[in-house]
Amino acid sequence: MNRVHLLALLFGVLWPVEQTLAEERPVSCFKHVSVRDGWVTVAAPEFEGALNNPLKGFRDYKENGYGLLERQYIKWSDIEVCAGDSVERIIAHTNKITETKGRRFEDLNIKLVPRVYLDWDGSLGSPKDPKQHWPADLQTFDYDSPAFYDRLRSLIAKLGEAWDDDPRIFAVQMGLIGKWGEHHSPAPTAEQRRLLAESFRKAFKHKPVLVRNTDAEFIEAGFGIYYDTFATISREPPDGSKDQFPWQATHVYPDIWKRGPIEGEVEYNWQKSRESAKPKETFGRTPDETMIVPAYRRYMIDKVRRYHASYLGWIDNYDDKKREVLEGAGELQKAFGYRFVIDSLSYPINLKPGGDLTVKLTVRNTGSAPFYLDWPVGVALLDATTRKPVWSSPLAGIDIRKWRPGEDWDSNAFAYRKPAKTYSTTGTASMPEDLKPGQYLLAVSILDREGGLVPSVRFASANYLKGGWHPFGFIGIGEPPSEVELKDMKFDSPAFDDSLSYRVPEKLRSVQTPPLPKVTPVSRWSADPKKELINPWRYWSLHTGSKTLEKQILNDGPVENAAGHRVIRVTGDFGDGSKLEYTLLKDGKLPRGRYRFACRIRGTGSLTMRFDVADGWRGVTEDHTLPLTAEWREHLVEFEIKTAFKDETSLRFQLPKNVKGEFDLTDPRLLRTN
Repeated sequence: MNRVHLLALLFGVLWPVEQTLAEERPVSCFKHVSVRDGWVTVAAPEFEGALNNPLKGFRDYKENGYGLLERQYIKWSDIEVCAGDSVERIIAHTNKITETKGRRFEDLNIKLVPRVYLDWDGSLGSPKDPKQHWPADLQTFDYDSPAFYDRLRSLIAKLGEAWDDDPRIFAVQMGLIGKWGEHHSPAPTAEQRRLLAESFRKAFKHKPVLVRNTDAEFIEAGFGIYYDTFATISREPPDGSKDQFPWQATHVYPDIWKRGPIEGEVEYNWQKSRESAKPKETFGRTPDETMIVPAYRRYMIDKVRRYHASYLGWIDNYDDKKREVLEGAGELQKAFGYRFVIDSLSYPINLKPGGDLTVKLTVRNTGSAPFYLDWPVGVALLDATTRKPVWSSPLAGIDIRKWRPGEDWDSNAFAYRKPAKTYSTTGTASMPEDLKPGQYLLAVSILDREGGLVPSVRFASANYLKGGWHPFGFIGIGEPPSEVELKDMKFDSPAFDDSLSYRVPEKLRSVQTPPLPKVTPVSRWSADPKKELINPWRYWSLHTGSKTLEKQILNDGPVENAAGHRVIRVTGDFGDGSKLEYTLLKDGKLPRGRYRFACRIRGTGSLTMRFDVADGWRGVTEDHTLPLTAEWREHLVEFEIKTAFKDETSLRFQLPKNVKGEFDLTDPRLLRTN
């Protein structure tokens, strides 16, 4: 039983979203059909319902609803055990994760968006449930060593080799750095951002790359965005943080959506637990509420339109078995991503076999975003009786990536101030000389280029036949057609078509997991309370609002530095409120007692650092002033913890305000003294 039949049984004839889910319906005539100077021009009616098209919408496959995308987290250690591992391990793992409920992604027309990560939540986890997934020959939490930089370059090159031509992959989330691969705790340094941007651009020529933040290096590389608190009001302009995507996309990089897809997550946990989220004034507390309540749905559509979002996650957890929920989901589906409406199509009424077929289109993109892959418009001649393709081909000369939506969203008018343009475009294809003369249906579709040039994307046109083709009229090959207009033809609904699929080369699907390479394991650091309580190899995070302040990693520390002579340098304009912070492992809390923190520091003379210990963001010890000198100087700070911590323990260096300078830190140690 296909999806449309199932929905019809579930909801019966009372469901008002009629045509969206009707199996087939008669159309007595097109809006306009004309023949002039040997050309047929057809204006077909727009399909008003939502389309379950690929590469857009809800970021999860829905058996009975909208959603043909899957985002998958991938542990680095699952796809690369050590430096000597091969790309076959990545491909074999991809084969495993591109199946759902016993069916392959290609058979369901699903595309994958992978994200490789190292650190799940900042903790070590347990042997049964580890949270760190570093390859066996790298130190856990060691984001700053030369070895890690080399491995970043190497892994990204392997990912490109495995995924850039894989038809199952739509886009790649950068990940790799920080908790959940979200580029915080720690954030990538400027040097790492440059390395990542260069390596991903080199590795991925055909797939969009998405990043978490709008750092200049990533914007210049043309990357898209995955944003983890999409539409959360506390991060929206004018009051939201200026370093977050909403402000940046509004005031700094308004054209970012033209370069790469915009996607993310809708943070429903915040909606349920934070008063600042204002759920009743925004999009509710659950995905179902967002779909059902008109004001909530309008708020979300407003943000989708404003930021030109292609697809979103978490919001995909709506109940696709409830009628009114699915109706609301359809409204969002129409707003997401691209939506191509053919205003008119023209073609020659008669051609000889072997001739060049020219098709002219006028198209509007009434969605929110461009189409980001180089997929061609295809033309087909369908048998007039069976409606099956006799011949099909891509049309040369048409680039659907140029069909952009409107721009400059007006929330009050709920429309783009610059409406979607009408694009007039022409494509050509050469027909075979052995094509049998006769009368055919001329049809178009958008083809999956890497998936075998098969029909995939449906236009928002009501004249549709199951299997992916939109017929527009009769054409004669070797003889004129008896008529051109498709009178009283019954069409299928383009809303859902579970017959669509694509092809994956057997050379990919046949790859098996290779044998484990020889591994030289590196022991993971664990605290010895008799020696020290912090890991000198683990990261320190820089928190700043300054645009010029950055963290660098140097290798000119004191000779006796046990951590490989590495130095953390903070350099630039310190701004206001900047700090260098070390947070103990997730849920790491210092117990009551006395402690001694030791480190070596140097920097711009006349400047002083302030060191304290914090419970989350709240300071729990007095500030200790540490003067900077041009030469290395060791400092000892003793403090006492008198009350139990509520949140994680953080060691903080507060930087002086509104000055420029350098601050170097090396060899940090923490010891309990009682």
